[in-house]
Amino acid sequence: MTQAAILIQSKFRSYAEQKRFQRRRRAAVLIQQRFRSLRQHRCGQGHRGTLGTRGAGGRGVLTLPSVAPRSTFLTLKQDQAARKIMRFLRRCRHRMEELKQSKEVDSLQTRGLAS
Repeated sequence: MTQAAILIQSKFRSYAEQKRFQRRRRAAVLIQQRFRSLRQHRCGQGHRGTLGTRGAGGRGVLTLPSVAPRSTFLTLKQDQAARKIMRFLRRCRHRMEELKQSKEVDSLQTRGLAS
């Protein structure tokens, strides 16, 4: 019974992780498509790359070219996907910092250096 339960749990976790990976991959593809679309749009309107050089006296001050925002369903979904990915990355970073701090405290306590 225990081995059967372990097998079922393992298969379910594998399935859940695969679905999670597919969702993240789709979100990444949406972000890439959005970036490429914007880059192509900017280059197609005579902009030199994503940054142009403009400035007084030819000093080469970098400015971003202005592009009118488009609020289509696809761009809204892409923005939502980008926000979800960034939120996930921030949470992971925060968890890693917490784990590192707790390990440091544990190691100090085991050595008897903490109060």
